[in-house]
Amino acid sequence: MGRTVPTYRLQLEKERRRWGLYRTALRADEQPAFDNLFIYARTYADAASAVARPCPSEAIFMSMILGLYQEVQRLRLALATAASHTRPMNNRKYHDYVRRVQAEL
Repeated sequence: MGRTVPTYRLQLEKERRRWGLYRTALRADEQPAFDNLFIYARTYADAASAVARPCPSEAIFMSMILGLYQEVQRLRLALATAASHTRPMNNRKYHDYVRRVQAEL
């Protein structure tokens, strides 16, 4: 009888438990940020399951990175949009930057 590969979600939960001591060693105000990383990893569970890697850490970390990158992009857009309302309309260099940020999204 062949071995079956555990689901990504099961592997993710196992990995989260393995990092439990690390989480405990973090300051209380840092622990929610750590927990949020695993929320990102769960958010992309479908994509991570599709790759079915023998080392689940790769998919977990890639999901975390992707979630963080998207958050940075949202913040950059929000900042650029807010700043565009406070800058003079003739600031061409700034408006070019805003267009580049929006094009990256």
